[in-house]
Amino acid sequence: MKKSKKYKPIIISTVIVIIIGYLIYTGLRDTMMFYLTVSEVLAKPLEDLTDTQKVGGIVTAGSIQWDPKTLKLSFNLEDEQANLIVNYSGVVPDSFKPGTEVIVEGSYRGNGSFWATTIMPKCASKYE
Repeated sequence: MKKSKKYKPIIISTVIVIIIGYLIYTGLRDTMMFYLTVSEVLAKPLEDLTDTQKVGGIVTAGSIQWDPKTLKLSFNLEDEQANLIVNYSGVVPDSFKPGTEVIVEGSYRGNGSFWATTIMPKCASKYE
């Protein structure tokens, strides 16, 4: 009888630690931002891509076309090997500018054209 009482707190503690660890893991997994590079998106067949993709790259200088009346934005997103035309409609973040590293979320429709629903500029190093 004494041995089972001796191990009871250890078993309960172990179960609690496992549950807390699992909750932390699932919470972090859902909030992590995984994204593909421009080259990776262009290399994948359309059927392998999900409905919503996150793509990271650098805004190409001189490629930004912005219409403030309709809030339509078009720009090239590039990495070392490829570029992608991004179309977006909505308010543009203040830190969005040529040469900025951004992550866009939306859908790739083929022919080098990406339709973004969200634009997320990465923080500049001056904020680190």
